[in-house]
Amino acid sequence: MVKTTVETVDETTVELTIEVEPKRVQQAFAKAARELAKQVSIPGFRPGKAPRRLLEQRLGEGAIAQAALEDSLTDYYVDALQHEEIDPVGQPKVEVDTFDEAEGCTFRATVEVRPQVEPPDHTGIGVTFPDWDLPADAIDEQLEQLRERFAEVDEVERPATTGDLVTLDLKFEVDGELIDDSSVDDALYEVGSGGVTPKLDEELVGVEAGAELTYDDELPEDFPELGGKLATFHVTVRDVREKTLPELDDDFATSASGLDTIEELRADLHTSLLRRKVVEAQHAARARVVEAYLARVEVPLPEAMVEAEIDQQLQQLDMQGQQYGLDLEGMLAAQGKTLEEYRESAREGARSKVKATLVLDALAQRLQPTVEMAEIEQEILRHAESNRMPPEQIAQIIQQQGHWPMLAGDIVRRKTIDAIVEAAEIDGGPSDEVLIELGLREDPDAVDETDQPAADEPAADEPKLIVPGQSAGEGEGGRLIVPGQDT
Repeated sequence: MVKTTVETVDETTVELTIEVEPKRVQQAFAKAARELAKQVSIPGFRPGKAPRRLLEQRLGEGAIAQAALEDSLTDYYVDALQHEEIDPVGQPKVEVDTFDEAEGCTFRATVEVRPQVEPPDHTGIGVTFPDWDLPADAIDEQLEQLRERFAEVDEVERPATTGDLVTLDLKFEVDGELIDDSSVDDALYEVGSGGVTPKLDEELVGVEAGAELTYDDELPEDFPELGGKLATFHVTVRDVREKTLPELDDDFATSASGLDTIEELRADLHTSLLRRKVVEAQHAARARVVEAYLARVEVPLPEAMVEAEIDQQLQQLDMQGQQYGLDLEGMLAAQGKTLEEYRESAREGARSKVKATLVLDALAQRLQPTVEMAEIEQEILRHAESNRMPPEQIAQIIQQQGHWPMLAGDIVRRKTIDAIVEAAEIDGGPSDEVLIELGLREDPDAVDETDQPAADEPAADEPKLIVPGQSAGEGEGGRLIVPGQDT
């Protein structure tokens, strides 16, 4: 029997005083004695059969009590959580007052819990749709990028000038020490691109193949560990190459895109660029609505949840590094940060994400969105595409990691955001006609009769996976981790 008293320390912390009857503690002592007896060899007794008094003489009087305490305390704590319906978000701080066969057990556990959140009204949020017009020079810039991709490159016997490509070897030293892991050989570099330091471009203008250059310059501020330091560069120019850009004519349009005319290419670029701009603006508008909704409420944040979110980010960073043969320390070094600096820089974003999780989960409890089987399948396909793996393998990973509730929770949270956005008053944005033209909205007048059920055949209801009463964040303690993939 476990008796529990709960005292609220603050909005995110409670202290449980837990009392366990002597009978249950006696059982814990007896179990610990049996287990220890199996591990200790005492002459004259078979393994596991030595009397308790001999075990205490051999191991010390407190050995059995310590083993019983370590084995049983977690069970008592979990029983108390379940009885009081407490949802902890971190590990408890435990202080044991009594653990005795005659008196039983009394201990205190202080733990952070999910705060009770009263979600605000999600309707009538007013925001302005972000700018979605294309810059006047957007198409010309895209055409220039296409020209660069289809440029002809020929080696020339003349001094290099801005816009030329040179093949070079480059190494540098700092304080007289050569930085081997930053040396490159036979690298193709565009003069004037500013890809290393500005002074390299100055030094390359006017030099010919075979030239060897030595000069001093400061490393970029974001260079890992050495940013801003003075370095001595050693450059060998292997060759000089000239780029010839194709003319913007119908032949170029055909070779670059398969379209017949340059006007058709311009129109196609306009549509694709505008679609991308509108989609980006839609995402930004969605983010504005959610940000405005979250601003309607203040939520106390358990530090354990914030730290767990930062841990998740570090786990993702570590997995990304594995693809490049780097460990977590190497990935942090590439960013010029220590582990402590990374955690501190990530803290504000982690707090924002935890707040969003808590508020959206509370709103989801009120709205009770359902998750359809088709949505589960679509989510699996999305993970499969992003990780370049078969959907069946993704489903198997989800099954092995026990992340079906997490997957459903992600969908519930997204549908909760949909409900907020749909109820918002968004000023501006493209018309329905523009969205239909860009393929971002279905034309209600375009009906595909092949998809319609026969007049005497009712349409079948799609099966639904109902998630009654589930928090949108259920299973949030983990994310879908795909081994060897960037998630």
